[in-house]
Amino acid sequence: MQEAFDFIGESADHHHNKLKVLAVPRLDPDRRRAVYFVRARGQLVPAELEYKLSSILFQARATLDRAIFAASHADPSETWTESENTQTAFPIAATEAHWDSLTRRKHLVALGERRVANLRDIQPFTTGASLPGLLNDLHRFDKHRDPLTLFLIADPQFPMLFNHVIDHPAGPGEWWIDFVQPNPPLAVGLELVERRTTRPMVSAGPEDIPVALAARIGEDLVDVQDLLWDAMEYVSRAVEILEGQKPTAADAFAAYISAERRQLAAFQRGMLDDDWTEWLYLSGSDGNQGASFRSTADGTH
Repeated sequence: MQEAFDFIGESADHHHNKLKVLAVPRLDPDRRRAVYFVRARGQLVPAELEYKLSSILFQARATLDRAIFAASHADPSETWTESENTQTAFPIAATEAHWDSLTRRKHLVALGERRVANLRDIQPFTTGASLPGLLNDLHRFDKHRDPLTLFLIADPQFPMLFNHVIDHPAGPGEWWIDFVQPNPPLAVGLELVERRTTRPMVSAGPEDIPVALAARIGEDLVDVQDLLWDAMEYVSRAVEILEGQKPTAADAFAAYISAERRQLAAFQRGMLDDDWTEWLYLSGSDGNQGASFRSTADGTH
């Protein structure tokens, strides 16, 4: 789990201190449309981040497999063949029919009905979550030869602020801002967004692009921070189920993730509406809410 937090911190440090991504405008002759192209100073996605993320997710999958092996082999009087040992892997099923076939395997029978029922509750066919499927696919890849491919995208949680546009003295009239493609992977020279007005703009300058690291899962680009948060919560919950414990740590982590996501959403609304009341309350900055979840969880401020 600490490796995941370290990765989030390392990638954030790269974006904030070693990379500058700009949208540079090109005005049409009538100055009623500005097309913004991506420019960057620094490496968009360092290769070592791809290898580190792959290693973290491979370790998450290995943790699940070790936990179910220990739980299912806890009875020293039970004998296991080499084939049965090889088949002892954490079950992840996309359909109920697949799940039913898995539950007949010896290592799941050995867990008992209660733990099997609790594992069923976190299967992707029950929750609709995509992360378990990703973890299930990892055995098909070599983390050194086939690391996950990472991309940089415009962070969907933070809007681009067009602070370097000077509009017509009478105002822009009607105006529109449109992404040329629905949030594509960023690349130098990419035509990213256009701003259109009914009155000509006086000038337009480069704008900062808020960025996020994303991994491709199926057809979707998924924010890596969200991916790691979900992985940590899922693995914690699965291990606690297998150990026969109440999901205390998993529930606490799920509460932390929920609090962080509420703060991010409130921050986004604050940027759009220039009303920071909700974000100040959720972050504890108004003196009434108190410490953030991260502070109360680890006892520090």
